[in-house]
Amino acid sequence: MRRVDEAAPDDQVRKAGRRLAIPTPWSDVGVTGSLLFGRCQGSGKTPYQVSIDVAGPRYKCSCPSRKFPCKHAVALLYLWAEGRIDQQGVAADFAAEWARQHADQEARRAAPRAGTERTPEQEQAAEKRAADRDDRVDAGLADLALFLRDQVNRGLATDSHHRSRRFQEQAARMVDAQAPGIATRLRDLAEITDGVPDWPARLTEGLGRLHLLVRAWQQRDRLPDDLVATVRSHVGFTTRSEDVLTTPGVPDTWVVLGLRDADEDRVSVRRVWLRGIETGRPALVMFFAAGGAQPTSNLCPGTALEATLHFHPGRPTLRAVVGERAAQAQPVSAWAPTGSSVAEARAQWRTALAADPWLQQWPALVAGELQKDPLGGFGLIDAAGDSVAVIGENTWPALAVAGGSSCVFAGELGGTGLRVSAAVVGDRLVVL
Repeated sequence: MRRVDEAAPDDQVRKAGRRLAIPTPWSDVGVTGSLLFGRCQGSGKTPYQVSIDVAGPRYKCSCPSRKFPCKHAVALLYLWAEGRIDQQGVAADFAAEWARQHADQEARRAAPRAGTERTPEQEQAAEKRAADRDDRVDAGLADLALFLRDQVNRGLATDSHHRSRRFQEQAARMVDAQAPGIATRLRDLAEITDGVPDWPARLTEGLGRLHLLVRAWQQRDRLPDDLVATVRSHVGFTTRSEDVLTTPGVPDTWVVLGLRDADEDRVSVRRVWLRGIETGRPALVMFFAAGGAQPTSNLCPGTALEATLHFHPGRPTLRAVVGERAAQAQPVSAWAPTGSSVAEARAQWRTALAADPWLQQWPALVAGELQKDPLGGFGLIDAAGDSVAVIGENTWPALAVAGGSSCVFAGELGGTGLRVSAAVVGDRLVVL
């Protein structure tokens, strides 16, 4: 039900969908495979035709609403999530036609297109554009190095308003220099005002990591290829998914353990964490949406997907693109992974951070008991008595799920603690 709530674009659509999630206005309702469909009687004579591919997810409704998904699609999802829709062998005509059209579009996209290979002239033009961008980044980061030195020389204990404004201005220059990743880091530093707890330590650490990134870029000719790929990613260079999919893949059954949304530089980002059942390998799949829209993904926490993942270049290899799927995602029925101790999880985090000094979090499975401390915080205590702080909005739900017993918690481990996203109680996966 929570995932249906999150699919609604706003509270108004969510509430309207709840009101429509009753059998009265619906007809020709059913589900076959991942295709969910039904007709909903509105104020007009002709019922609205609603089709949903829950594996996408993708939505189609004949109503005139400009909101996506509309209240009719949200209502149908509620009915489905509540188990009030029967499995049917044959889809309604309108839903089958919509699914066929999408399948045809996907087939055309996947088919090799004539004339897609670049001519020598096009290759030269692409190489020139890449070289021009490198030159712009070189110049921009040279100016940034001087800026960072000036900030340290003048001292950080200055008026925080003026300090933040300087960081914002420098971020705008980095956008002009085509280094958006650097710009995002500068904006984050601008948010560290004198009212932020431990602001001197946080600001100094942020400046140090930024200086290290600038130096790594300037010395990239002396670095190994995988570290150069990591540096370029943090500066703001992207690798096309099409290129990642040409690299060797890792087949496995991947459990989707959680997701987290964030807004970064006018782009909404959804991070989805996975772990392979056989390989035990963690993976991060990212989805993006511009213009204030909410990212949509076809990976639902609490499900397992039999597929091949292809990993982006860099170190440690974590971010991935989903390639060929062997089957549709299914709810996780039973899974009993072995959780790490707190010491082992910290060692994994240190190893990852040594490989990528600009890493902010690392996926972890930690076994222990979740407890509330007298100061109002939360801690995860393992069998050896070691503990790690538990942070984030899922701490109370995690405590309720665990019920004071020891279990395996999945989450993102970083410098401030473990942000939990799921708990494995016995062999039952509970997404928080």
